[in-house]
Amino acid sequence: VHHYYLGMLVGSALVLAALAAAGRPTGPASRLHRARMSVRAQATVAPAEDVDSPWDAQTWRETYRTAPSEESYTVQAEGLPEDLVGTFYRNGPGNFDYAKHPFDGDGMIVAVTLDGSGTAHFRNRFVRTKGYVLEQRAGKELYSGSFSSPKPIWAGGLEPKNTANTNVVWWGGRLLALWEGGRPHLLDEVSLATSRETNLGGVLKASDAFSAHPRMDVERKRFVNFGYKPNPLTGTSVSFYEFNDDFRPLNVERPVTQQITMPGFAFVHDMALTRNFYIVTQPPLQFEGAMDALLGSKPLGSCFSFDDSKPSCVWLVPRAGGKPIVIEVDTHFSFHYANAFENDQGKVVLDVIRAPEFAVGSQDADASVPVWESTDYEKEVPMSTYWRYTLDPRTGTHEKREVFSRYCDFPVVNPARSAQQHRYAYCATGARAGVPSAFRGVARVDAEEGEHEIWLAPEANQLVGEPVYAPRAGSDGSDDDGYLLTFMHDGSRDGKATLLVLRADAVAQGPVAQVELDNYLPNGLHGTFVPGLTPTEEEIVQATKLMNLYARKSQEWNTVDGSFTGLGFKQLFQKGVDGR
Repeated sequence: VHHYYLGMLVGSALVLAALAAAGRPTGPASRLHRARMSVRAQATVAPAEDVDSPWDAQTWRETYRTAPSEESYTVQAEGLPEDLVGTFYRNGPGNFDYAKHPFDGDGMIVAVTLDGSGTAHFRNRFVRTKGYVLEQRAGKELYSGSFSSPKPIWAGGLEPKNTANTNVVWWGGRLLALWEGGRPHLLDEVSLATSRETNLGGVLKASDAFSAHPRMDVERKRFVNFGYKPNPLTGTSVSFYEFNDDFRPLNVERPVTQQITMPGFAFVHDMALTRNFYIVTQPPLQFEGAMDALLGSKPLGSCFSFDDSKPSCVWLVPRAGGKPIVIEVDTHFSFHYANAFENDQGKVVLDVIRAPEFAVGSQDADASVPVWESTDYEKEVPMSTYWRYTLDPRTGTHEKREVFSRYCDFPVVNPARSAQQHRYAYCATGARAGVPSAFRGVARVDAEEGEHEIWLAPEANQLVGEPVYAPRAGSDGSDDDGYLLTFMHDGSRDGKATLLVLRADAVAQGPVAQVELDNYLPNGLHGTFVPGLTPTEEEIVQATKLMNLYARKSQEWNTVDGSFTGLGFKQLFQKGVDGR
């Protein structure tokens, strides 16, 4: 195999960005609002870390079914706090028609607006990426996946679609759906309509990637992110970006604030941030099986191998410029960080969900079988737990300790503490003690004292996702002056979703409110809460009607003239004038 094709295989396949899609998809139709009351269920408190509770594997598998429809309706719910005011957005794979791995499913945005009056306005919508639109029109699979459905190079194997399925963020008055292998998609915050794939005002080239895990510098009011291009021959290039509070790069002429090259192949899913450093971890991964990937006999995600004889490396990259500091640490893999900050001694404190190895499904599994059907969760999923690393940039040394030894992931802190010292973090936690299991609860972790409290859903067939922190209206900005929002897949209600609201300062007490939704939602990934963003029911209904009208009349769904406001989408289209 020529080096040229091998470089393309690794670099291009992970970062190729899709152009805006054309044509109206034949996806599921939206429904207008309807109102109903929810019934508040009994909470169950888990009193200790060693609680061992059952979970239902079949329920977990059922969370990877395609969402059957796009909905928009209103629910009246008891117990919703009056000081919980804003909109909760969540992204995640929602269409598995052609995906055998969750990471390859088409993105679907879910939104719930809470106005403080006991009313919840729900809607969900697939992100209209180029790949989603073309496959819906064709009625068949057209793209290879990064982790499933491999295709040979001559059949498009080097062009996995931008699924826009990993995260949804709000910054500078813009709502973006993110996927780490390509450029973001701009959305309307009211209707969830897709405007287009965006280059952020010329910052991103067509071949650039923009991570799904940005960080906020709340002290300086900056949005910070990175993109990476892995190549085992030339090394992995990582570029960092910073934007002001209007989503403009700090330096328009030089939007990349720092760039590093890691030796060899690197998989960089998340970053952390402090006042002076960008932080990324390079686990000891190798890329093998290039011929298999080129011939389409093996998906790219199955070509990674973890070398447990080598250390992981934490890269501290100075934000002001200069040579990065590389600190070798124990061998591990991490998908997610909770937060990072610099302490009084100038050391970097990094809270991370640490796993002893890398795995995204069995390497030997049949790629034609969905990974959720072939995976034995308790035996094959690595045991990830919450750790704190304290790194000294001056000496290159570090200390580490395990803070929370129960299986967990999706860590979050109060966004007001991003890149600042924090005490409490929150994460999803498994049902079982000492072994990995599907997430059935929420944990509050005291990272300073090493204490914790957890809540588990009452039934084995009730599973939860990432808890998203929602500050209380009028919050003092402390670590736990707010609420945690998460969706629960409720097998006792035929898989319908329930929005759970927990107090951040009293997680073990269980939900203070539960909003029972009328529809099934697949297992999601990451989300955000936007305080104070509360379009009214009338505004949501109107925006949904106009969106559907435009979808019916438009022949080029994702080709939008930035000056077009004839259907009333003033915010959606005018935000596109400057390309951001």
